[in-house]
Amino acid sequence: MSTLRSRLNEERWHGLGRARIIGLLVWLGFIVVPVADAITNNGPAAEHYLAIAGASLFSAAYVWLVIIWFDERAAWRPLALTALLLALAIALTLADRSSWGFLFSYVAACIGLVIPSRHGLQAVIGCAALVVICTLIDRAGGGAAAGYAASTIGVGLLLVLLRDLQLRNRELTDARAELARSAVAAERERFARDLHDLLGHSLSVIAIKAELAGRLLPDRQGEAAAEVADVEQVARQALREVRQAVSGYRRPTLDGELEGARIALSAAGIDADFERSPVSLDPEIEAVLAWTVREGATNVIRHSGARHCRVKVRAGLADAAVEVLDDGAGPAGTDGLVDAGAVLNGRAGNGIAGLAERAERLRGRIEAGRLPEGAGFRLAVSVPTAVAGS
Repeated sequence: MSTLRSRLNEERWHGLGRARIIGLLVWLGFIVVPVADAITNNGPAAEHYLAIAGASLFSAAYVWLVIIWFDERAAWRPLALTALLLALAIALTLADRSSWGFLFSYVAACIGLVIPSRHGLQAVIGCAALVVICTLIDRAGGGAAAGYAASTIGVGLLLVLLRDLQLRNRELTDARAELARSAVAAERERFARDLHDLLGHSLSVIAIKAELAGRLLPDRQGEAAAEVADVEQVARQALREVRQAVSGYRRPTLDGELEGARIALSAAGIDADFERSPVSLDPEIEAVLAWTVREGATNVIRHSGARHCRVKVRAGLADAAVEVLDDGAGPAGTDGLVDAGAVLNGRAGNGIAGLAERAERLRGRIEAGRLPEGAGFRLAVSVPTAVAGS
């Protein structure tokens, strides 16, 4: 995840670097106009040099603002520079000549860059109103004042839209990064859940058979050797399943899990009855029911201390279900039947929580808990058949 985040941030800042270079080349190309205009305009020496100084300060402040605007750490400085540019534009227009009204277009551009989009339109209109007032006070014609106002509004609105576009692109980039992080987290949880369900069952069988082989030695070496061979077979099967899970291709089958549960319960010395309706199921539904058989058998072997277990698979037109009943105590923390549709609110272990998540994706229902009066433990999962493939 950290690698993915670093790559997205690198792409983002690399894109900003290109935008910064292009922006500087475009906007700094225009800023020579005020200084050139001040130098080429003839007038009294004092006023001439003051106009050059004012235009130079205006250009310097503009350049500084464009440079630091890309730096998010600049905070208040772009706003301060925009205020300085507005003050210089007003001073030059009122004190020197009305033709300095074109500076308000630069100010409007900076307003579009630094003022939040929700206030940008009002700020640009206010800047246009100022240029009209200043040029009319300096005895400019109404046509000239309207022209300055129109260019101010046009440039300002363009920059407001560009800034809004940049912010939305940034939000999209952040959203893409968040979606990528969520996808990685979900995949990690799925993989951990599958490994828990796969290895929990297989390792329980291996431990039971190894213990049985140890008890058979040295007096009944033939039977012990058979148990050791079964341990090897189960270990190899578990290795294949883990490899398939890593590859993302494995989907358990109901027949395979029922047979695996039969072998595991028999090895644990638990009498087991199996019932199954001879009906074919959608692969997604069958996978949920198969995981239920595996988890139910694993819990009976590891937690219940049961002597008898009953596994019932039912399939009808409306739904398909698996029920695992035993006469033991069941896992800790599951007193009383509990609706596990909300992942049991953290009250169950990882296996039952994983089943709840799988069932919930198919709008199914899961119940798990001890039966009243010490009658045993029940795990049941039902899934509507109508949601398959929808």
